[in-house]
Amino acid sequence: MYRDVSSCNTYNYGDALYWDARYVQETGSFDWYQRYSALRPFVRKYIPTSSRILMVGCGNALMSEDMVKDGYEDIMNIDISAVAIEMMKRKYEYIPQLKCILLKKLLN
Repeated sequence: MYRDVSSCNTYNYGDALYWDARYVQETGSFDWYQRYSALRPFVRKYIPTSSRILMVGCGNALMSEDMVKDGYEDIMNIDISAVAIEMMKRKYEYIPQLKCILLKKLLN
């Protein structure tokens, strides 16, 4: 069902199957740029906690979770990876400030 990405020389970051396979193989969370603690001064300066936030390409990063812990009230996480979205939905099932949607569902 999933491709083995370990032997790939180049990665197709726009391919949902690549990300599905990666999230199945790598169980830990992954933050692309920085952890929220490093970005917090900039986020807090420019984004009020009452803002509606769209987290595009959320993957399984902890940034949304950390933002809720810091007082943010409405975060929509979207991604092309069904595996990542299902993981996030299960993990944040009881955190109403976090919503997770598969991008393909938005496009249909």
